[in-house]
Amino acid sequence: LVKVLVAFIAFLSAFPLVAQIPTDQDCMGAIPVCEGYYYQPNSYSGSGNYPNEIPTTGSCPGNCMSSGEKNCVWYYVTVQSDGLMGFEIMPNNANDDYDWAVYNLTNARCEDIFSNVAQLQESCNWSGTKGLTGPNGQSGSSCQGASGSPFCAMIPVTNGQIFVINISNYSSTQFGYALDFSMSTAQIYDDVSPEIEEIFADEVQGCSTNTLRFIWDENVRCDRVAPSAFGISGPGGPYTITDVQGIACGLGGTWEKEYILYVDPPFASNGEYVFHVYSIFPSIVDACNNPVYDADIPFTLDLGAPTLTTSGLAISPATCGMDNGSITGLSASGQTALTYVWKNSYGTVVGNEIDLIDVPAETYTLEVHDLMDCITYGGPWEVEEFGVPEIDDDNIIITSSNYGASNGSVTDTVIDSTFTIEEYTWADDQGSVVGSDLDLIGVPTGYYTLEVVDENTCTALAGPYFVGEIGGPLTTNPSANPTVICSGDAVTLSPGAGGGSGSYDYIWTSTPEGFNSTLETPVVTPTENTTYHLQIFDGYIFAEGDVQVTVHPLPVPDAGEDQSIPHGIYTFLEGSANTGSGDYLYYWSPVEKLVDAATQNPQTTNLYETTPFFLTVEDEQTGCAAADPDQVIVEVTGGFLSTNPSSFPDSVFCIGETFWLHANAGGGSGDYTYIWTSEPEMTLPTTESFSLTLYEENTYYFYVLVNDGYNETFGYVTVTVDPAPIIELGDAVQYVCVHETITLDAGNEGASYLWSNGDTNRYTTLGTTGLGYDPQYISVNVMNSEGCQADTGITVIFDYDYCVGIGENPNSVDLQVYPNPTTGTVNIYIGGVSDEMEVHVRSAMGTSLGDHKYMPDANGIIAETLDLSDQPPGIYFLIIRGKNVYHTEKILIQ
Repeated sequence: LVKVLVAFIAFLSAFPLVAQIPTDQDCMGAIPVCEGYYYQPNSYSGSGNYPNEIPTTGSCPGNCMSSGEKNCVWYYVTVQSDGLMGFEIMPNNANDDYDWAVYNLTNARCEDIFSNVAQLQESCNWSGTKGLTGPNGQSGSSCQGASGSPFCAMIPVTNGQIFVINISNYSSTQFGYALDFSMSTAQIYDDVSPEIEEIFADEVQGCSTNTLRFIWDENVRCDRVAPSAFGISGPGGPYTITDVQGIACGLGGTWEKEYILYVDPPFASNGEYVFHVYSIFPSIVDACNNPVYDADIPFTLDLGAPTLTTSGLAISPATCGMDNGSITGLSASGQTALTYVWKNSYGTVVGNEIDLIDVPAETYTLEVHDLMDCITYGGPWEVEEFGVPEIDDDNIIITSSNYGASNGSVTDTVIDSTFTIEEYTWADDQGSVVGSDLDLIGVPTGYYTLEVVDENTCTALAGPYFVGEIGGPLTTNPSANPTVICSGDAVTLSPGAGGGSGSYDYIWTSTPEGFNSTLETPVVTPTENTTYHLQIFDGYIFAEGDVQVTVHPLPVPDAGEDQSIPHGIYTFLEGSANTGSGDYLYYWSPVEKLVDAATQNPQTTNLYETTPFFLTVEDEQTGCAAADPDQVIVEVTGGFLSTNPSSFPDSVFCIGETFWLHANAGGGSGDYTYIWTSEPEMTLPTTESFSLTLYEENTYYFYVLVNDGYNETFGYVTVTVDPAPIIELGDAVQYVCVHETITLDAGNEGASYLWSNGDTNRYTTLGTTGLGYDPQYISVNVMNSEGCQADTGITVIFDYDYCVGIGENPNSVDLQVYPNPTTGTVNIYIGGVSDEMEVHVRSAMGTSLGDHKYMPDANGIIAETLDLSDQPPGIYFLIIRGKNVYHTEKILIQ
């Protein structure tokens, strides 16, 4: 599990954190260049779903796209021959400024551009010149900045290289462009079928790995890549391709060249494998609709499985009639303790030691298992049978018996046997024993069979042989060979004619009716117990005889009712049989999809497609086998076991905000268990859904392993926890002169704001009437772009006591305002200053009545007169400010 999870996480690391569907404004959705000219009537707007694929920093000779992507589109090129690649971008509006960049992705991916732009950039132009632009060879440079030429050198390319081109409309108009590749000397229009470029067999580390990464030599269409287009054969097979995934495809992209194949069962054995590509319909095609062709690509896996040494292999045959065959001399070593499983050709386990002994003649395979789920396969090896006696009757001599006598014989039979023959048994057509020596002598006319039994009870049969009759009346003693059969087997009838003239005509009939023949030795195939009648004629008289053939019925298999199971699980088949003795042997197929094909109710392997199974049976007592197998169909419904974990209500949350995680499992058996893990690590429930509250700002990865009792699958979801806005308004209580205003800053540029005074701007300004002491409470709610909110507030107190500021009338400054009270004219004298002074006139309500600025003379003196005669009688304030001077003077106009 750990190995699979690590590999899975490594695979996920290639994905962007936010899974958006790429468009042609994104590198992963780039338009394939399949022809030499493209016309785009309108400009693209924005930068797609992946807006930051090009950095905005740097300059030539590195990144020249100082604005990054801007109203852009992407193209990609697969080079078919060596040469120079060039193109021209002709804006539909000659006053438009189009910029562009070319990146080499032969050994890189779209997501690599941002951090490796200097290494991947082949050519770039950010010239401010409007109109025609491109690498058309009218400049020798491969990179142009804002003040450079709109042209670059043509780009040297070689067969097999892959490039992407970003075209951006800096002018941000609505006018499009024409794109012309005709000046290229290299062939860049793809007319070659895609092929597998590399299989990353070295990434299959350890046993129980069920994935295999591979890469095409160019991008292929995501919607054409299906499990049925691939196959794997090799040790431990057959393998079912359960899924195939590409990174861009998983994000909704159109094209991808790198994929991961998922197989069942997992890889568990060292050895030579073959990766099969099938040209199914509809075929996998590249971006320019060139189809793939069938291919078989060998690869080797070294998983650390046990090593099986066969140099000392010794196979001893089984003696006929005995279970004394053996397979010995093997040795095995591995990383852990080993166990052994021997199976016969039906998948039945017949041994659990490294030496297989005391077995009958058959074909056997060995599985060597370690504790790391690794398996090494040995065989198949055949234990042959030997020692069967051979009866050679090529030179046999059959001597007919005289009429009325018993002087016939069957002699000169030769027996070739490794072992001593212990029994010779001659029997007549009634089954009576008539001899116990190799030569049969002194017998009357009739049919005789020989059975030979050696010291190991191995038997051989010969005959029947017919001993004729010399002289005497016409006779017939018909026989059948064999006399006991399974329904439909062939039987040879023999007349056993003798005496008479020696020349015979034959008429065969049967009970039940239906058979007629005039042959001497006809062949029949009865389906029920049948008596065959023979009438012979020697030209003078007739003779008649009968022979009975016993027919055993064929057993009828019943493979059970068709089943329907969820995708990717196993089931049990339910076999039975009828007709015959009632004792049956069961044989199922296909053997490779069954745990043991020689049992009545076998378990299947995990099934990923609707599969027919066939059952044939044999009557254990009669040896009769079913005429035809019975079929049962196991229908596989639903889809692959899958999980698409999600967070709710979205994927970005604020510190302290509660959210939900959902596994969203589907397919498979429908009965799931869950194991959740995370980065950073934390303890999580094992339920399908649960709530979570996080208190640290971070990006979190939540992984879920879903098991349906038969298979496992992984998924992940990314959750971002953002901090709440930090609002700094200053002290909780702030004092301000009644004649002043205060501006508060809520910070957090780009957020939304709501002040308690109704203001919705980042800044708000507070003031008062100037009549006297005025405490005001002000609060603000700030919501940042991630939706996180914060609230705070302060109290601002406007008070006359704070109208004298720092440096009021310092010892070096002489400040006088007179007369006070006044009838309208006020004299202001300020001595001992060197900088400009401001004088603000305010009414008692705080209304500004005028602002004045005065510069001191060479002696540091300001002497000015203010005319307030146009103001009605009342109280007024003069606010006098300067460097290190702040003074408020209340005056009375009478």
